[in-house]
Amino acid sequence: MVNFKYRFDENLKSLNLSAWYITGLTDAEGSFQITIQDKKGQGLTGFKPFLEFKITQKKYSIDLLLKIKEFFNCGRINIDNSKTETLKFVVTNINDLMNKVLPHFDNFPLKSSKYLNYIDFKEAVFLMYNKEHFTSNGINKLKGVKTGMNKSRTFKDKFNFCWNSNLKLSSEWVQGFVDGEGSFQCEIIKSKRKLSNTIVNFSLQIKQSNHDVAILNAIKYFFNAGYLKPKYNIYNLKEAKYNVRTTSALWIRDVKKITELLDNYPLFSIKRLDYLDWKELIHLKNKKEHYNEEGLLLMYLIKNDMNAKRFK
Repeated sequence: MVNFKYRFDENLKSLNLSAWYITGLTDAEGSFQITIQDKKGQGLTGFKPFLEFKITQKKYSIDLLLKIKEFFNCGRINIDNSKTETLKFVVTNINDLMNKVLPHFDNFPLKSSKYLNYIDFKEAVFLMYNKEHFTSNGINKLKGVKTGMNKSRTFKDKFNFCWNSNLKLSSEWVQGFVDGEGSFQCEIIKSKRKLSNTIVNFSLQIKQSNHDVAILNAIKYFFNAGYLKPKYNIYNLKEAKYNVRTTSALWIRDVKKITELLDNYPLFSIKRLDYLDWKELIHLKNKKEHYNEEGLLLMYLIKNDMNAKRFK
């Protein structure tokens, strides 16, 4: 049962999710899966395939999953991982995949390398919609499609796709992607000598695997702000693939640009609470509260209740 204090913001209940928000969130938290069960010779082919489109969220964001279900007008909400307290909005029905999920992503295509998985998944949907999976030839086709998806897809294919695709981003797509991958950071450096020398920095951090570093670069251009870490030639396949770190991070410190976007295009997940706390910290800094012990203590208390610490 979700604790009441983490329930949906009443001010957001009347707002609808936009199509590009759904795509941005899927680029961050969605996946397309093909599962083929070996039925040990039973049935027409000896195998039973399943297709699954899902978007995952922590249990505290169940209201967002309910809104996604409302958006697609299909699917269900299940436990995805009980250990990590993760839920999923999931669609497995072939008719719903064919008539509701595919039309959405055809009209509002994914920007990340997940698009490649979607194209393969789409082929599998058509195959099963046409009942080809009831033949051995159809099962072999499904196996072939599954073989090259997700973790089996090469770094090179994912890297090249992102750099060669249209990465013009809408505000709604960025809104959805930040709701999935964004993290609001506050760095407090207390001076040992003089309290008035205390430094407080704010940033929005977004991470991606190096093969999708082009996505971070596109977000950087969207905000016209930020920098990437670690530093390397992000256009070079070998430098990206063989970097010491397998993930890259975009750091955006332009508070005004971040708040201008997210005040007009609000977050719908539990991450909204982190954003509101982050804004309160900014407000306290602007009032110079970090220059006195009481104000600084309050800032530490807020900071220590954000992100993963919120649920401990």
